[in-house]
Amino acid sequence: MVVNGPKSWSLAAAVHPDIAAYDAAQDSAAAQIIGWLAGHATTRVGPRGGQVQVPVEVLEAVTMRHYTSRAGDPHRHLHLQFNARVFAARKWRGLHTVGVRDFLAAINGIGHGAVACDPQLRTALAAHGYTLAATGEIQELADYVGPFSARAAQIGRNLDRYERDWKTAHPGDQPGPALRRAWDARAWADGRPDKVTPRAGAHLTARWRAELTALGYRDPGTPVELRPAPVGALNRDRAVDQVLTRLAAGRSAWNAADLRGEAERVIAAAGVVVEAAVRGELAEDLTARALVRCVPLLARDGVPEHVRTWTSPAVLAVEAELTTRFAARATSDTTGTGVPAPDLAAARGDLAPPEGGVSQPGTVSAGGARLDAEQAAAAAILAGCRVLVVVEGAAGAGKTTTLSATRALLDRQARRLVVVTQTLKAAKVAAAEVGAATGSVSWLVFQHGWRWDADGAWTRLTAGGIDPVTGRLYTGPEDGAQLRPGDLLVVDEAGMLDQDTARALLTVADECRVRVALLGDRHQLPAVGRGGVLDLALAQAEPAAHLTLDAVHRFTRTDDAGRTVPDPEYAALSLAMRADADPAAVFDALAARGQIRLHPDPQELTEALAAAAATSFAAGEQVALVVDTGAQSADLNAAIRDRLVDAGRVDDRTVVVTRAGERIGVGDRIATRRNDRDLGVANRDAWTVTAVDGRGGLHVAPAEAARGRVRPGRVTPSGPDPARVTGAPSQSGCCRRTTSASTWSWPTPARHTACRVTPFRPRTWSLASPPVPPRPTSG
Repeated sequence: MVVNGPKSWSLAAAVHPDIAAYDAAQDSAAAQIIGWLAGHATTRVGPRGGQVQVPVEVLEAVTMRHYTSRAGDPHRHLHLQFNARVFAARKWRGLHTVGVRDFLAAINGIGHGAVACDPQLRTALAAHGYTLAATGEIQELADYVGPFSARAAQIGRNLDRYERDWKTAHPGDQPGPALRRAWDARAWADGRPDKVTPRAGAHLTARWRAELTALGYRDPGTPVELRPAPVGALNRDRAVDQVLTRLAAGRSAWNAADLRGEAERVIAAAGVVVEAAVRGELAEDLTARALVRCVPLLARDGVPEHVRTWTSPAVLAVEAELTTRFAARATSDTTGTGVPAPDLAAARGDLAPPEGGVSQPGTVSAGGARLDAEQAAAAAILAGCRVLVVVEGAAGAGKTTTLSATRALLDRQARRLVVVTQTLKAAKVAAAEVGAATGSVSWLVFQHGWRWDADGAWTRLTAGGIDPVTGRLYTGPEDGAQLRPGDLLVVDEAGMLDQDTARALLTVADECRVRVALLGDRHQLPAVGRGGVLDLALAQAEPAAHLTLDAVHRFTRTDDAGRTVPDPEYAALSLAMRADADPAAVFDALAARGQIRLHPDPQELTEALAAAAATSFAAGEQVALVVDTGAQSADLNAAIRDRLVDAGRVDDRTVVVTRAGERIGVGDRIATRRNDRDLGVANRDAWTVTAVDGRGGLHVAPAEAARGRVRPGRVTPSGPDPARVTGAPSQSGCCRRTTSASTWSWPTPARHTACRVTPFRPRTWSLASPPVPPRPTSG
């Protein structure tokens, strides 16, 4: 694992070498992590099938300090490694790594708190006029991180390219250290317009200072007063509320290590700056208080500490309320909705064969949409009288087509279909494809008074109260968010709905006396927070109100004559992947079709994907690339962009540089990162940059003008005064660069990339009890 902090801290230590307290704070953080893990790590003892976990008696660890990134930029960090062999029960055994993995929240929290709350470091920063933002970044340096990161990323890609080209020319060989040193110098020169090769020590520090000065940075010059929050002033009960709320926003169960990690973050966010022992006592006290307020999910002794078996009464209360509301709907009809409900037979009678009376076996049509038997049955149920309906279906099973038919049936009955989606962009697509009133789930419940904060705490306004978000008087939902008795409220992609939002939505639905239908697939992406809403609904729904669409219609192929025809083979494979049926056979079938391609290493994979995406862009084709992490997404986007720059499709001379180090120029595609209904834009809307003005503003046009409803406009990301920045102003902002491809990543545990080693004598730690026998030399 790596002990580090925001890059602005490394910049501060580089500009002011006397801020050695940063190195000391990282050393302290490593020692605290090792000490905590030594008291909680375990190993397993006993025969297979009868093993028990016992505490570790000796845990060995080593740290190695790096002062620079791979590209030679300031990046102070410690690599902390633990020996996988530990001593316990009179012999050396294997560390229980599953438990360590489940302790990562505490490990990360302790590392963060140890550095952020370190008195010596915070005093040194204040002495140089530095202040910390809520994110932990040094405010006076945060705007200059981007240009350093952009150049460092380019140098890293240069090194990857040199190694790839060399291995291609020397198959089976490995480059030696002398060659790698030559690559370092070459990559550094290629990444800088002045072709200066880096040198160690004071020369490198002077170089960093010169670059910051060229970017417009000036030292604050005046010390600032450090005003830490007193430990005694921290409301511990409120802090515990915050810990439990934050955990409940993301999961239904946790362990004590999760509590400790959140406690450390709450302490750091409160501005507490104290010695490690005092902070540790405070964190342990908050953890103990939080644990007392938790409820065990397993009522037995001997549960290993790392297993997540604790929850909160609030989590159980939300789940119980959802169950109650679903159960009440499952046993109800439309009585009380304010409109008479058509019977199911009448709804089915509105479904007829296609015009001309000719149809494929088992198909009917409604509203111009051709339906198979399953879709027709689903449309009839949705247009019927049930207050709770659940429709599941695989990707391509025709859920959207079914909704279009349902809207047509409801229109004939003078009833309304309202579709809510997980995002505003999805709502815009649904409006175009289904023709119904649409909106995001969050927008609808927000309109009806529900509010939530950054920690995940939910409250509700009443008409006449002051809205804490807008500061204005809340008068109720606007006209577009009004629901009428008897409306059918469809929740699309309901498998991604979290429990807190579902509770708010069902409350609104019950108050407005509308029918509810959940459309989704439990085999696809789950909720980001506490999920399982579809499972809760299915546990209560009547069997007749639960339909499954099994036939896949979406997938097509081009035959030998160049015609687009259905592809039933791939449709069957998609269902097999969904059901996790015989993965080996599915893999072989996909590989035989050319839909799985193997590459020898990650670099080769990135190159192949980047080349394919750049080629698709040149041909005017759309392609989506999905990766595991945000870091992989950034690397892939940069590799694609390099090719577009080389091809002359993107201008890399006049650019804006984001705080993440991404360069944006004419020809780049960028994506909106926030919904703005006043502007008519949604998160992930794509735009093409048409000009970059002298103040860092981006002139953009919709990337897909035919589908966009917004005229070309101007986007000015927030950031420092561009007049102070030469060449590439650093920006934060409302946009994020994509490329010709749409590249997304879903949240996964953080991963660390390897960095170039700066010579440093390793520090070795061994926490042991009295004399122990030597470790075995083998095995």
